[in-house]
Amino acid sequence: MQPDQVAGIDRLERSGYLSVLRGLVKSHTCPIWWYDDRRAVGRSILHSGTVAFVNTGCKVIAITANHVYEQYLKDKRENADLKCQFGNMTVEPERYAISADANLDVSTFELPRVLATATGVTTHNAATWPPAELHESELIVLGGYPGNRRSENRHTVNSDFVSFISRVGQSSDDHVSIHLNMPESHWPQGERLENSPDLGGISGGPVFRIRSEPLETIEFAGTIYESSQMYELVLMRHASHIQADGTIRQ
Repeated sequence: MQPDQVAGIDRLERSGYLSVLRGLVKSHTCPIWWYDDRRAVGRSILHSGTVAFVNTGCKVIAITANHVYEQYLKDKRENADLKCQFGNMTVEPERYAISADANLDVSTFELPRVLATATGVTTHNAATWPPAELHESELIVLGGYPGNRRSENRHTVNSDFVSFISRVGQSSDDHVSIHLNMPESHWPQGERLENSPDLGGISGGPVFRIRSEPLETIEFAGTIYESSQMYELVLMRHASHIQADGTIRQ
C-alpha cells in the first residue's frame, strides 16, 4: 500500500469510521476452538480457527477453512470427550456440515437458527450470490482470531479479533493472495505489528471487498485458508466456489 493510501486510511481511523468498519467485520465472525475441560487452564485448548456467517439469500451458512474442520475431526477421533465452541455456543459441527473440499480448503455448515444466534454472530447478508471475484488492487478488509492473541481463563476464553485493510496483490481462478508486508500494510488496531507476525488461527476468517458505490459498504468475497508467517502472505478462496445452498464446487 502506497504512503498516501496509508495516510488516507490513517485519517479515516482518526475520524472513527474505521472502528465502525472493523466492528462490522468482527460482528460477522467468531472464533472456533475445541478443548478438553479436564486439562489445566492454559492447556485445555487443542486448536482454533475462525468462522464467518453469511446469508446467501437461499440459506444462512457458516464458513471456515477445511483444514480447521479436519483437525477438529482428527482430535475428536482421538478424544471423544472434546467440546467445540463456535463463539458463545457449544456446537458439534459434524452434525451440521453441508460440504467440505480438501483441495479448496473450505467447509460449510448450516446451524439451526437458535444455535447460530447463540454464537453471538450477526449474519452478513449478501446483496447477490455468488459475489463477483476479487481482482488485483481491489481494496479489502480481512480478519480473524490468531491463537497467539488468545487468553484462557477457568471458564472463559478471550480472543482478540485482528483485522487488516490492504489491496489484493494477485488474483486467479484458483486463489487470491494478499501481501501483509508490515511497513506497507495498515494494521487498523491502533498499533503496528512486528515483521512476520504469527497469524495462526486466522484460517477460516472472511475477506470483504470495500465498496464505495452507491454507498460505503462491505461485501463478502471469500475465505482465508492459509497465512504464511515467513512471507507475510494471506491466501483466500473466492466465495464464488460456494453455491447458494452451501455446497462447494471446484
